[in-house]
Amino acid sequence: MNAEERVQNMGTAKLLPLILAMSVPAVCGNIVNALYNIVDRIFVGRIVGGTALGAVGVMFPLNNIIAAFTVLMSIGGGALVSLSLGRQEKEKADKAFTNIILFSLFVAVVISSVFFFFAEPLIEICGADESSALYEMAVKYLRIIAVGQLFGIPNLAMAACIRAEGNTRYAMIVTMAGAGINVCMDAIFMMGFHWGVEGAAAATVISQIVSCGLSLQYHCCHKGVLRWKGLAVLDVGLIGKVISLGLAPAVFQGLSFCNNTLVNHSLMRYANMEIGRGGGDMAISAVSVIHTVENFAAMFIMGMNSAISTIISYNYGLKQYGRAKEATLTGQAIATVVSTVLWTLMMAVPETLFRIFSTDVPELIAYGARAMRMGKLFIFGLGFQTLSSMYYSAIGKPKRAIFISISRNGLFLIPALLLLPGILGLDGVLISTSVSDALSLIVVSVIYWSGIHDLNKLEQKDSKGAEKEAGCLF
Repeated sequence: MNAEERVQNMGTAKLLPLILAMSVPAVCGNIVNALYNIVDRIFVGRIVGGTALGAVGVMFPLNNIIAAFTVLMSIGGGALVSLSLGRQEKEKADKAFTNIILFSLFVAVVISSVFFFFAEPLIEICGADESSALYEMAVKYLRIIAVGQLFGIPNLAMAACIRAEGNTRYAMIVTMAGAGINVCMDAIFMMGFHWGVEGAAAATVISQIVSCGLSLQYHCCHKGVLRWKGLAVLDVGLIGKVISLGLAPAVFQGLSFCNNTLVNHSLMRYANMEIGRGGGDMAISAVSVIHTVENFAAMFIMGMNSAISTIISYNYGLKQYGRAKEATLTGQAIATVVSTVLWTLMMAVPETLFRIFSTDVPELIAYGARAMRMGKLFIFGLGFQTLSSMYYSAIGKPKRAIFISISRNGLFLIPALLLLPGILGLDGVLISTSVSDALSLIVVSVIYWSGIHDLNKLEQKDSKGAEKEAGCLF
């Protein structure tokens, strides 16, 4: 199937086989991506130790900053490209593609520079000061990772454009190649050369360079339908459109930075008070494992969503509203099953999940299991909430998408993190996430099903218009 046929297929093929064909490569790519992050932490936790695991984990808020900018481009840019292709506006799609790549290069340079030159204050902001055993390793890790952003961020933008034109299989190959390189380099640098966290960081950078090269080769060799139009088509207004469409998941990640920073500081304070010196470092290490486990399921959901949102955008652009509705409801069903499986594992066998990362620190496992059970009581709603926000981004309605993101990671969570630890201490830090998830799940449900109702009305209106036009022919 050539590139043009792949694009047209999104509007004509049987929907369930199409969703599976596009989702499976995207899901596999994202799962492999999540796996190599997990492998990173397994290597760090088992070979270097619990402190090193905490040093990588304390950086989690900064990962939210990277994610905020990358989803801004990948979700917003992918939606704009898919909508343009769905409306048969090839020139606009090419122009959007070019501006997305230019924007990604600018963002990559800025983030890389800030992370490299301001590593020390950034790690302190994340919750580890110079008195913490995590501090020095975290600074070294961040400086090396900063270099990789020069390749990682543009690669994610290019891969999003590859998915937007329907070629999820090649996007999967890009991700899997990088993941394979990362795991191999982890083993060489950490087990062979004994480089510690610096080895884990170097392995990640090398994998990002490989992935970026593969994405670049795809576009330079004209394997897809999108074409580079040069610097002359730089359009700040178009970049603004990309930002508006991708703002919801970016806001979610931006708020996650604030929340994870607040969590790290609260954990450091209350754990040191209740557990004793070093308790804060252990608590941050435990929460980093929880984030890693949750991120595995989130990558599955995001991989599936990146494919389904492309189908939704394309068909919404074609005014095939029934097809767009069927795609989003199918995605919600699958995401809910995945989230429920995650919830079951977190509630039933949290100790087993922690032993994957560390076997020699029983205190870490015991505290981590308690933290997982208290903090993830409503994690079964993760998929539903994520896809609800992405649905509105896909159809070009960023305001609702942004509100959904704010409701989960800001409207309820920040007040909970500010109030509950003062009342419940360390347990208050943990239970805050569950309280926020429960309240936001109610709000998101109302907004999403209201959107489905609107889609039903558009479908009925379009059907009546078609019947009227058919009647005129006779």
